[in-house]
Amino acid sequence: MIGLHEIRELVSSLFVMLNQKKFILFRIEFLVVLVTVLFLVMFIMDIFRRHIHNATMKAIFTILDAVSDSIVIYLLGAMQTAPFKNQLFPVWALVLVNFRYSVDFISGYGVPDRRGRRFTEWRNVVKLLGSAFLNLSRGSKFALPLWCLWALQMLRSWYRFHSRTLAINSNWHGRSSELVSEYMREANNWKPEECSPRTMEGFKYLVYGERVKLQKPRYVLNINNRSTSLQKEEDLEATSQRRSSERGNHHATSGSKTITRSSLITLDKIWGCHRHLLCSCDNIPSPNNSGNIIQGKDQKDLSLAFALSRLLRCRLEDVKLQRGTFRINKNLVKRRVIEEKDANHAFGIMEQQLAFLNDYFNTRYPMVFWSGLTSLSWSLLASMVTFCVICWLSIDIRKVYKPPEGELVHLKQGVNVDMIITWVFMLFMLFKEIWEMVTYLLSDWTRLLLVCMYARWDDERTRNRCMENLILSFFKSNIIANRWHGQIDQYVFLESYDDRPRIWNLIHKISTGMVPKKDNGAKLSNPIDIPECVKHAILEKLNSIDLTAGHLPKVVISLLDDKRKSYRWACSELQTCTHTILVWHIATSLCEIKLAKNEGVDLSKPGFLCYLLSCFSNCFSSSLYLMDEKKLPGKLQERYIIANSLSRYCAYLLVSKPDLIPDSFFVPNMIFQEAVTLAHDDILKGCESLQERYDKLMPKEKNNTQNVGEENINEDVLRQGAKLADKLMKEENEDCWEILSGVWTELLIHLAPSWNASAHKKCLESGGEFITHIWALLWHCGIEKSMLWPVEDVPDNNAPGATPNNNAENSNVQPVHEMQQAAGDRQQMPTTTTPNGGHRSGLANGQGNVVRKMQNIGNRCYFNAVLQSLLALSELRSRMLEQDPPPGRALHLELKKLFVDTINYKESTLETEKLFQLMCSRHEDINQGDMGDSNHALHSLLNDLINEEPEGMHFPSTVKSLFNGQVVKSVSSIQCGHHSITTEALVLSLAIPSNKPVSMKDCLDLYTTGEIDDWECKECSVSANENASASQTDSTVDDQTEQLNSGTHQKEQFSYSAGKKIITQNQHQGKLPLLDCNARQMDQYHNKPKEGKKIRRVATIKYRINKAPPVLTIQLKRFEFVHDDGSGKIEEHVIFQETLDITKYMDTRYLDNEYKYCLVAVIVHGGQKLDDGHYFAYVRASRTGGQKRESSDTHSWFLANDEKVEEVLFENVLKCEAYILFYERVPHSKVKGSLETHTQTNHGFREA
Repeated sequence: MIGLHEIRELVSSLFVMLNQKKFILFRIEFLVVLVTVLFLVMFIMDIFRRHIHNATMKAIFTILDAVSDSIVIYLLGAMQTAPFKNQLFPVWALVLVNFRYSVDFISGYGVPDRRGRRFTEWRNVVKLLGSAFLNLSRGSKFALPLWCLWALQMLRSWYRFHSRTLAINSNWHGRSSELVSEYMREANNWKPEECSPRTMEGFKYLVYGERVKLQKPRYVLNINNRSTSLQKEEDLEATSQRRSSERGNHHATSGSKTITRSSLITLDKIWGCHRHLLCSCDNIPSPNNSGNIIQGKDQKDLSLAFALSRLLRCRLEDVKLQRGTFRINKNLVKRRVIEEKDANHAFGIMEQQLAFLNDYFNTRYPMVFWSGLTSLSWSLLASMVTFCVICWLSIDIRKVYKPPEGELVHLKQGVNVDMIITWVFMLFMLFKEIWEMVTYLLSDWTRLLLVCMYARWDDERTRNRCMENLILSFFKSNIIANRWHGQIDQYVFLESYDDRPRIWNLIHKISTGMVPKKDNGAKLSNPIDIPECVKHAILEKLNSIDLTAGHLPKVVISLLDDKRKSYRWACSELQTCTHTILVWHIATSLCEIKLAKNEGVDLSKPGFLCYLLSCFSNCFSSSLYLMDEKKLPGKLQERYIIANSLSRYCAYLLVSKPDLIPDSFFVPNMIFQEAVTLAHDDILKGCESLQERYDKLMPKEKNNTQNVGEENINEDVLRQGAKLADKLMKEENEDCWEILSGVWTELLIHLAPSWNASAHKKCLESGGEFITHIWALLWHCGIEKSMLWPVEDVPDNNAPGATPNNNAENSNVQPVHEMQQAAGDRQQMPTTTTPNGGHRSGLANGQGNVVRKMQNIGNRCYFNAVLQSLLALSELRSRMLEQDPPPGRALHLELKKLFVDTINYKESTLETEKLFQLMCSRHEDINQGDMGDSNHALHSLLNDLINEEPEGMHFPSTVKSLFNGQVVKSVSSIQCGHHSITTEALVLSLAIPSNKPVSMKDCLDLYTTGEIDDWECKECSVSANENASASQTDSTVDDQTEQLNSGTHQKEQFSYSAGKKIITQNQHQGKLPLLDCNARQMDQYHNKPKEGKKIRRVATIKYRINKAPPVLTIQLKRFEFVHDDGSGKIEEHVIFQETLDITKYMDTRYLDNEYKYCLVAVIVHGGQKLDDGHYFAYVRASRTGGQKRESSDTHSWFLANDEKVEEVLFENVLKCEAYILFYERVPHSKVKGSLETHTQTNHGFREA
């Protein structure tokens, strides 16, 4: 027997042996080979990342990533501390660090930097520094190429850091969602009558090439795609033509044709391109160009998929789109996808769309293509230089094949093993660089950029065959044919409920969570390729479902027949959609077992030998179900496949992806585990075969299936499924499977709409789920919920495309006479004169406002601040109380109710829930739980109130007469001496100057005077076009509207030279407007688009107010256009006072009167970001709820911060960082009376 002493000596000798030089070298060689194999496996898995969605494979990749990284760090230390010298150690170290970076050269991280992958880059830099120290301390005969390779890797690491910053700031990537949102908000970009899904005309979706600048003096976002050199050429040409005209030379100017190409590429430009490769099929002769027809279709589909992906990215990044966008987008998607006869083509577009999104969120493609083909060339150049340096290093290593004396090497029969390892490294690195370049070149991003470049030169007369062949070669070459795995996972409850993954969960504990845990009874079946008939069935159902209501209707079309009404309870009367899935899934499984038994399939428990034989036969069998579906005839076979595949897929979603179905939080898992426990421990206990489980469930229900809808449907899902199955089995086989296939197709469609976009975004990492394709398709149609499910995940009519419901009956508000009666019981109100000579009840000048508390339920502080400010406006209060709201106007009713409720002295909070829900139903960017913007909420509320007021009233409408003002815009150019005058709506959204200190006067001065560098001079444009020869007709330059703000108003434009008056109307949604220089717009002097050159000048612009509204709202622009981390905030304090005099900003025709305003309310935003922080208001009032002041002639200021209302000093109000200010105009007779006292006490300051 071996004693303790012998064991100690054995262990000691083992450690002594391991510390010998040859064993140290062997250990290093072994680990180098091992980690190289691991890197190779990870490299291959990364290539097929979109095809690997198995949890086990993802767990393996995670483990390999952690283990390989630790081995590399260990090897760097082992090579450094080795007691012998080896010339190849520095080479191995540098190559291993390079492999560690390159193993996920595509899926390193996306723009959002998921899971902090940028930290990996820092680790890579530290490893490079370690390899540099090894090279410096060990020395090498080929140090020069090693140092060059090291420096190149350091440079590439720096470029990866820097390129991510560039991608974040790129309009094409990081800022795309904000830019698209503002672009789609501009009404001039979208004329529904011009949008034709058949020809794609009018669909100006952004694809590539947009450049953005802030247009002074209004600081509105402006897409600018014209080069400076082009502008200078146009100015010189226009000046020359003007001088020639002055000399009397009216002859046509000789010279070559000038062509102006826009850098902006929109979807309609690509689809409407007349060049050979993209020309419509009708214009392409056949049969010679039949191949080009197909390729042209592929290129157009690619651009369509990318344009749709930019819209969908807005949803995934929580950027709101205007409701009107979905009405237009719905027509496009229905025509190009849903109504597509080729299901593979339709879902191929959705596949391309999600592939672009996956690339953006989870790969390095945005960093490679942050500047299009230019940045791609830098990445290719880095790979080519690296390739050359590796060849240089390989040649130097070849020269020292025999190591110098004194170095320890591993020789095996005269062969240098270390050199073999090194050569494998070199070949691997060369292959990696080549593969990386090929991957970038053959990516969808490169193809898209080539198509955009091709479409940009649409005016070329000659055919560029070289360019066409290049594009076609890129589209024909594929590294991997499919962009995602194209499979749906399967789960069968009756086969898996008794599974207990004890070994797997033990590994989960040992790996400390790196291997995901599995639940009992959740064993999945093998995934299957999506059957073709499933895609066709989904498109057919989508075509038959009403997609115009903003939500899916509460109806299952397959059960509309009166003969099938007995099945409806299983769709509409169960507690949750989880119950619905399980009941129909169990019923489908039982029907499948019944059909298999009828076809002679033995479902009893086989013996051991029979079990081995069945396993062997299954390996060579193509059957995916209990029986061979190919034996079924015609339609029955198709319906059998649809029902079973979708039943198992929906059950898989319930078990493994519960976040993708409408039921929220832990509901799906709780119900599922309850069913598993019930089946395993009670109903199906001891049943080992499908036959036994079938016999156990079905006999009990034989005589108990009458009037199942009236029975207790709250019993367990197994018995409910058995009842449903028994009812289905009484149908003929054809009818039974027709019902099942139809119901499952519709159930999947109804499961798809979801508020949880982040869950679908997370699934993109592993290629995405099939339900994500349907979810994206429905989202483009403006649908984010289904009315079929009893548990609602979003408020009614809150989907993007929902039609606003203005019916007062549905708003559950009190009738007008009841509110007035309630108000009369509380207090008698004094009388004032109405605009039409009548009388009204109300208190003016703040004497009737009671500041009461408001609940902040779900980030509603921004809306509360707006309501508190509006309730403080005395003139609005008087008009709302004296008028009966127009019939059927829910917003007026609710707002008047608030005015009535703020007359009495009560401590209770105001009920604002109904008013807020009305706003949610009309605006998809106002949602419960989402932080909003007070400025946007204010404009949305006022616009809705205006829209509710009927036309042709005998007195001015309440909101328009109080809030709408008008300015005169004067634009003049020193270059040409021309000028124009325009009237616009008064929208005081003021930029904050950079000088300190800043006062309200400084902001108004900046607003009223400024300079623009691209004013379109109509006179110069007309002159240039009149002098042009008919044979030298210039292409249309990028259209640019002269409008600098798109407020809710009517604009009257006067041009001194034209002598014509043109009226246009635009709609403003309350956010910063975006002007599109490339949108095709109506010419200002004709009723049809005019093709001709347009001359732009540097001009001075001035604004003067010609109509001052009774209520003046001023927004200070405190938020900058910043991406990723939200909007940046300007914290500069702006000095304001209680009295504001705007007389100096009035038009000269109105200087006889004084225009002085008194401050009534101030909205303040606390926080660093627009989508973060907290809103509250300071309001002027005579009393607060529960407290009455002794003197009703004086007023005080109160802090209205949700449920906190307290009196404050006016000095505290003046110190706040104001965001929105509300002023009421003071009648001229009262200026020197009541207000003069306040202006003198406020430090003698008055705004001039």
